[in-house]
Amino acid sequence: MDTSVKSELINTERWNPIITHNEISRILAITDANERIAAASLLYFNKLQSVRLEDDQPQVVICTLPKLIEEHCGISRKTRGAKIPKFTELEKRVASLKDLNQSFLTDWGISESDLLSTEPDKDYDLHNSMKGRAMATGIPIQILRESSTRAFLDYKEKRQGQNQATFAWNFSMGLYYKANGRPWRLAKLMPGTCYIGISFYRNVRNPNQSIESSMAQLFTHSGEGFVLRGSDVIVDERTREPHLSEIQSENLLRDVLKKYVAKTGTSPTRVVIHKTSEFCSAETSGFGRVLEGMRRDFVSIRRSTALRVVRGGDYPVLRGTVIQLTSREYLLFTGGYIPRLRTYPGHKVPEPLQIMHDGDSDAETICREILGLTKLNWNTTSFSTNRPITLEFASRVGAILSELQEEKPTQDHYRFYM
Repeated sequence: MDTSVKSELINTERWNPIITHNEISRILAITDANERIAAASLLYFNKLQSVRLEDDQPQVVICTLPKLIEEHCGISRKTRGAKIPKFTELEKRVASLKDLNQSFLTDWGISESDLLSTEPDKDYDLHNSMKGRAMATGIPIQILRESSTRAFLDYKEKRQGQNQATFAWNFSMGLYYKANGRPWRLAKLMPGTCYIGISFYRNVRNPNQSIESSMAQLFTHSGEGFVLRGSDVIVDERTREPHLSEIQSENLLRDVLKKYVAKTGTSPTRVVIHKTSEFCSAETSGFGRVLEGMRRDFVSIRRSTALRVVRGGDYPVLRGTVIQLTSREYLLFTGGYIPRLRTYPGHKVPEPLQIMHDGDSDAETICREILGLTKLNWNTTSFSTNRPITLEFASRVGAILSELQEEKPTQDHYRFYM
């Protein structure tokens, strides 16, 4: 306990199930890459289940990937093409009928296995599949590859991968957060404010690729984060952007606020919604119905690649610089020279975020909050990320959710997705 974070690592043999050579060999013998990935993921899930059955459960489990599993089931030439779903004509037909709200016998208690021939279980990404399956146990996992461990041990000699201090920080802080710790919190976020990131992801298990699924990432002013999966939405053929309908917007926001009240014990006094695309009229109407009488801010955040700002001297523009374009549109530099660090921790000219804002707060408040939320990534040594935590990991969270079938259980706490 004599450490800066006042914590210690506790382990016991009951929490250390062993993966045998025979188990690995059976996985490697599977020729289909997607079936092989699914088998490896299921192996780790079964080991995790044995840990869950112990009377005293750990707060987090480290899943080590041997080199052979990493090469044959991870990202390598041996799994090339595995991430691209291959659907049968029947699956495509069923998906198109579901889009038309067609009823199926499965709606009346008959399982799909009674109607269709059973196919082998398939997964598309080992990391995402393992994270998704682990949710059923209620224990978050930390994946540790053998190649990362060897790079750490051999760093002084080979100088490959992250340096040892960076790796140790990322690994230890990740474990600490997943074990219900919070390494730091922001002092200047407004108490009683609920910060929400609305984003969309393409579900790899859905044969209809013109549909995306919505999700919301909720953060309290203290930095506690949760994930809620929403409903499927149609991608606009003209703008190529997905949007929620009025009813979908209302239902998703009501679910988010219920989660906020359940976790904090009180309703928020203010709601800030971040989104990577502009808010359509249906979304603002649906959100507005839920937020009637409550302070609210709708903030669209996009990357702006059309503008660069040159500053005299050896360093680029200061982090936190704001250029106001109109009364509700401005550019915010979340990257740039940081006086406290006396340097610019980047490799290219900083790109600003394009902010479009409609709500009750002023531009300074909105931009200060975005800057603060870029420092809530507890899984990196970086001073900050480019986008706020409400949107920064949307693609990673969506990738994990896309590996989960709809009937599979999900966890709402953010530590299951990091």
